[in-house]
Amino acid sequence: MRKLFLLFIFVTTATISRAQLSNVQFDQGMVYHTTGEVFRGLVSWSPPSKGQYPDGDQILFKNEGSPDIFPIPYFKIKSFTMGADSFVVSTNINLKNSPILLVEVDGPVCLYAAKIFKQGFPLLIGSGGGGGNFGVGMEVGTHIGRGVRTSYYFGKNANTVTKLDKKNFIETMSTVLADKPDVVAKIKDKTFRYGDMDALLKYYYTGKLPATDTNGPQ
Repeated sequence: MRKLFLLFIFVTTATISRAQLSNVQFDQGMVYHTTGEVFRGLVSWSPPSKGQYPDGDQILFKNEGSPDIFPIPYFKIKSFTMGADSFVVSTNINLKNSPILLVEVDGPVCLYAAKIFKQGFPLLIGSGGGGGNFGVGMEVGTHIGRGVRTSYYFGKNANTVTKLDKKNFIETMSTVLADKPDVVAKIKDKTFRYGDMDALLKYYYTGKLPATDTNGPQ
């Protein structure tokens, strides 16, 4: 009986794993291994949750036309591409919990984004009891604070980076985006502030200002 039970657990776990992997989104990419090898195929990575990988972050790789999926831990990767995005792996001790960085700007001074998924905390919303003595009610489950948290870092390479904050924002981003004086001007006149990174980078790459209201870029 115990052997049958263990077999059931194994089959169920394997089925769940396959079901989870079937929902993974893969994109064309390349992986630059620490051995110097370059692998071309399909790559998948998404911001992990805190503590999701006990041994650190990883990516998934597979060859085109093959069902086999290979997890590659961060410490075996120098960098990788996934679709139009480029990523590097930092050895900076301050980034040990999120060593995979998205390259936002590649220049003399680079800008990187570290992303991690926030699970948030569960919240049950009760609808109250029903009429009479039945006490019928309903609770709806949701999460507060769920989403991806992004932190920005800058430096000449991914291993020697400094965190971007409100105090160094104007000086740093004026240096990072120095090749476009019109963008720098809008940083210095505070059209773009520390909380407007998405809009700022969109303007840097497209030249299009975001729609605004009295509170600034949206």
